[in-house]
Amino acid sequence: MATMDPSSSPPWVRMAIGGSSALFVGMGLGRFSYAPMIPILIEENALSPAEAGYVGAFNLAGFLFGVLLQPPLRTQIGERGTLRLCLYTSLACLIASAAPLTAPWLFPWLAFWRGLIGVAVGTIMVQALAVATRTAPPDKLGLVTGIVFTGVGGGIFLSGVAIPALLDQGLTATWIGVSAIGAGAVALGLWAYADPIPEAAAPEAEPSLPSPLWAITIRLAAAQSLFVIGLIPHTIFWVDYIIRGLHHTVTIGGIHWTLFGLGALIGTALWGRLADQIGFRTGLILVFTSLAIGLIAPVVHPVMGILIASSLIVGAQPGCSALLSGRTQQIFGNESMSKVWRHMTLIGSIGQGIGGYLLVALFDATGSYAAIFLIGSMAMASGALISATIR
Repeated sequence: MATMDPSSSPPWVRMAIGGSSALFVGMGLGRFSYAPMIPILIEENALSPAEAGYVGAFNLAGFLFGVLLQPPLRTQIGERGTLRLCLYTSLACLIASAAPLTAPWLFPWLAFWRGLIGVAVGTIMVQALAVATRTAPPDKLGLVTGIVFTGVGGGIFLSGVAIPALLDQGLTATWIGVSAIGAGAVALGLWAYADPIPEAAAPEAEPSLPSPLWAITIRLAAAQSLFVIGLIPHTIFWVDYIIRGLHHTVTIGGIHWTLFGLGALIGTALWGRLADQIGFRTGLILVFTSLAIGLIAPVVHPVMGILIASSLIVGAQPGCSALLSGRTQQIFGNESMSKVWRHMTLIGSIGQGIGGYLLVALFDATGSYAAIFLIGSMAMASGALISATIR
């Protein structure tokens, strides 16, 4: 079984697999598997439309606390301990979500566990990307970040395939099934992080950034914030829009979520490889532009072909995170990558949390899907413009 020995694999391979596994269970399943369940939760009167939206927003808000927790966790239990803890926490949150639909405490219960898994993902996003990019060979940076974020796509894709069938057995059984899928990813992640992670410079040794680099950091953080805000419509409302807004069946909604996952699974790696060929700056402009079009097109002309294209194009959104992290590594190098990426993720998570609550409140007040997707498209278009200035 020598091939199963983590030490037999190069560190960058293990870190890429570990990061991919962590994002698979924490974000791919933990965040995105909730979206196709929203229409059923509402139709079964388990949650009101507003409550279903706010449960999703709690997950986005938890992300902020996870980013803030990463530095003290790293100090207290180390990088490997932090990532292993996040893997266990993510799986526990999935299992705990399997609560009876008739429970009067379902809303606060789901809100708590969805928020906690958001905390785990926030920590993973900073820590897993830092160790993966730190160990990546320069000519494989796009490949490594693409592999890491492909975990998100893998989680979305498998949940999209499994959830429609599992929903026939009820939502409690669906959560149990999703947890079983997540357990496999957790096992793979624990394997990847079984051996020590190559050391980085101590946090206190991180150099201060000169003013020109701070200006670039601010622009990168702005692009990150616009990206996560622009992603909210598909994260929370996409399947609900297809089923309740366009009056398609639950089966059609599930198919589109599977296509969304397929886009994330294939598109993320393609964006990473493309960035290695054409450069991360050009790649970022292209991915932001494609996302802006993919967000607005389905509300302007909601025919099936455009809906399918939107599912695939916006599904490839982890590619934007991969390119943002790769561009940050290119500019700042190993010494400052963790610090800058943490700042970017923190600012992005604040925008994500505030944007999530505001967009849910806007939809609750107006019932307008068009307004939500228009705001998302404008955010992505603005991200493309800012990316063009990051040289």
